[in-house]
Amino acid sequence: MKNIRPKTPTQANYRILSLIEQLVAVVPKGTALGLSDVISAMFSGYFIESGGAVTPAVEAFLRQEIKDEKEREARTRRAAKSVTYGSYNLVELMNKVQDIVQAEGNWKPTRAQGYRVTSVDFTPFRRTAVKKLKAKTYVSDANRAVPAVPIGMIASVGEVNGQRVALLKNATVANLTINDEPAHKKKLYKLVAKGLDKDELAVFDAGFGLAEAAEAEIERCLIRLAKNCTFGRTPGKIPERTSDRGRTPTQYKAEIVRPLARKHGDKTIPATEADKTCKIVDESGRELEVQIWEKVCFLERQLKGVTDERKKKKLRHMPLKVMAIHDPDYDHPLLVGTPLLSLKPEAAREIYIARWPVEGLPQTGKYILSGGSGTHYVHHPTAMERLPMLSLIFGSLLKYVAATLPPFRTGFWDKAVKPTYGRLVKHLKKVGIPLSGQLFKKESVTAHLPVGYAAIRLAKI
Repeated sequence: MKNIRPKTPTQANYRILSLIEQLVAVVPKGTALGLSDVISAMFSGYFIESGGAVTPAVEAFLRQEIKDEKEREARTRRAAKSVTYGSYNLVELMNKVQDIVQAEGNWKPTRAQGYRVTSVDFTPFRRTAVKKLKAKTYVSDANRAVPAVPIGMIASVGEVNGQRVALLKNATVANLTINDEPAHKKKLYKLVAKGLDKDELAVFDAGFGLAEAAEAEIERCLIRLAKNCTFGRTPGKIPERTSDRGRTPTQYKAEIVRPLARKHGDKTIPATEADKTCKIVDESGRELEVQIWEKVCFLERQLKGVTDERKKKKLRHMPLKVMAIHDPDYDHPLLVGTPLLSLKPEAAREIYIARWPVEGLPQTGKYILSGGSGTHYVHHPTAMERLPMLSLIFGSLLKYVAATLPPFRTGFWDKAVKPTYGRLVKHLKKVGIPLSGQLFKKESVTAHLPVGYAAIRLAKI
């Protein structure tokens, strides 16, 4: 698509350019130049047109400013290689985004009962055509597990000018050479436990396990539980031997606590009576009922994956709090559990609702990467890990910037104008992002290096 509008710099142009220059300041000069072109091409929507291909997107972006074909070709190759071979740390880029946002003072963290909310989630970037890729993830629209790049996200949740925004705090990529989802989850749990501050509380959606989080020593967490989950009234005990025949009992047993009733065939299994029932009022004045089961324990079958006997013994006696929040607008209650016994019901509901901005990170990242599908045409193992991560980091920054700028109309039909990242991307595509005058190539001798095919040839893996 050819631009027919003049490249008139606006407030958005200068602000985006300034943020890009601040973001790439943590990487070496040569890599900074390439990454800045990649970011500008993403923010301008050229990756959407190329469907996730790096070289066509960067070349289309540079074509607007650089008319010399050889210079444009060299700069495009530098940008494409910076993704795979650039010397930079993704965690440094995430920390830099956090520093930029904190310095501006527009972002306010979401708090409940004195805790800052940290949301944890998974997102897959599908790559069904890559034969070397062994990692798989279940995708709902395909209704099966497909080859993908699974990424575990840890995000700080806050608000900017009344709009909820999540900032990527840390992330982890699964081992792409094997299909081992439990190992990736365990890696994510350890990352959460290591990076959780004293005033932060991690909130997990369904698909994560309360026992696994407790095993990773995440004390301040809230996890959505399955509808058919069960717990023990007391720590499990080995039953006494009642006969000389048969094996000695080894299974720990306890009185079952079932928060929600369920059907087993034609038989209905009733729910266990709650220890406490209370009423809370939401923001709109509606009254919600909350059932609470206090100081329940894990059952032995929930601790089968724990190999450390000392830790398993500790988890058997760990008291838990389970809450069922009944909302009249929903058919089923929200069932959550936490090791934090002091967590109040109204705070638990606020914290779980506050986790939803993390869903916007892959939504924004996949949009600027390929228009929403998340496809990307790189095949080097390092590039397959880095490019989706970069789209999440850049998408986090883009959504924050969109919330701080005035909204842009997409046309006369746009009656309800809102400060969204989609409108900002379309605006930047119209007016263009100018090239940075502060970034420059590193001053090193390169005449002795091979060029052409010999420079990009890769060893067989």
